[in-house]
Amino acid sequence: MSTKVTSSRHTRSRKSPVLSRSSKGFVGILSAELYFPDTGSLKGKRMYLRRVRDQVTRRFGASFAEVGYQDLWQRSKVLMVVAASDLQVLEGTMDRMREYLDGQEWVLTSCEAEVMDIDA
Repeated sequence: MSTKVTSSRHTRSRKSPVLSRSSKGFVGILSAELYFPDTGSLKGKRMYLRRVRDQVTRRFGASFAEVGYQDLWQRSKVLMVVAASDLQVLEGTMDRMREYLDGQEWVLTSCEAEVMDIDA
């Protein structure tokens, strides 16, 4: 059995970041509805959703949650949320997430995107 030892001592960065009033962050929310035509059980649907979650979190650094139709076998509503300091980077990431969802064996029945700017 392996244990990881961590220190409780507070460490300080040698360079402290310079914050300005123009610092901005952006949060993108992608809401999608998926249809799984070949699924005959909730267990089968969960298999697909695990794969979506793993790809979205690993490839795009986004958070993932199923938020609707949780009791239906062939349908799901999911949210994916990603943050970035550059709007173009964020929009590119959201476009690639949408392309990923649309290019799989399930059917992407709807997809909506929303971007919010956050003062940092």
